[in-house]
Amino acid sequence: MNPAGPSPEMSRHISPDAVVHPTAHIYPGAWIGGGVEIGAGCSVGPGTVLGFARLDEPCGHTIIGENVHLGPHVCVEPGAIIEPEVRVGFSACIRTGTRIGRGAHVGERCVLMGNCNVGECVVLLAEVHVCEHAELLAHCQLMTGVILINDPYPPTGLTVHGPTIGECAIVGVNSVIWPGVKLGYHSMVGSMSEVKHDVADYTLVRGCPAKPICDVRKIRMKLRDKWVYPYPWMRHGIPDEDLTKPAL
Repeated sequence: MNPAGPSPEMSRHISPDAVVHPTAHIYPGAWIGGGVEIGAGCSVGPGTVLGFARLDEPCGHTIIGENVHLGPHVCVEPGAIIEPEVRVGFSACIRTGTRIGRGAHVGERCVLMGNCNVGECVVLLAEVHVCEHAELLAHCQLMTGVILINDPYPPTGLTVHGPTIGECAIVGVNSVIWPGVKLGYHSMVGSMSEVKHDVADYTLVRGCPAKPICDVRKIRMKLRDKWVYPYPWMRHGIPDEDLTKPAL
């Protein structure tokens, strides 16, 4: 018996069919299945499981791009593709056929069902549920507890089209987006809303069911000692942008 416990090589499993870059760090307790490709500079946390299918059918390779960080107890199924510079929080689940774009952030305990398409630099905070066939375009943000659905009356399977979250859109805490709904560019959904219809570009909606409130570019808030126009939110990253003036 080894009093120091099992060595890292003994306490993790890497399939002979997996391709792991020499600079990738695989923590003890991780399980890497066949057909998994892990790029340079990646970190795979303890208890994380990659490339093991739920169903006995061909799913394709599991691709983990360069400099991806997978936290503890993450599950990535076969056929999922994670592009470079992505961070995935602990206990997140990414199912077969889902693609996550470069620089995205997937928070703790998020679930991304099969065949989702997540664009570059998308942010999903904790416990977000993304249904099958949903599309999240670049730079959108889903706050904690958001749910995207593709079947309003399960398990009928009458609707299989997930929502489309537009570029730079924001969905507030604990909101529900119904099947086939399209959120426009820089649109915003207030917290705890239920969205059953499409939302136009630059529009704030709120309520159950959600209704249009105003143009987000007209929203004014007091920041310390002055009034500012904080939306579209990407204004905060523009050098010398004057937030005291509207973006209209």
